[in-house]
Amino acid sequence: MSVRTAGAFFRAHWLSLSLLAGIMGLYFTSAILHGDYLYVLAGALFVAAAVGFLWWRFEA
Repeated sequence: MSVRTAGAFFRAHWLSLSLLAGIMGLYFTSAILHGDYLYVLAGALFVAAAVGFLWWRFEA
């Protein structure tokens, strides 16, 4: 992926990515502080799926 493509992707989905980063940041912080590492793994998989879905829509 080129820098130009990544920049276009971010410009197209900046609000979704910003909200995802904020919400998941709070989620990860809470899960790590409570020692729920399986929830951290599940959250990472969710983030990967969400960004993958946005990327799939961007390419379509």
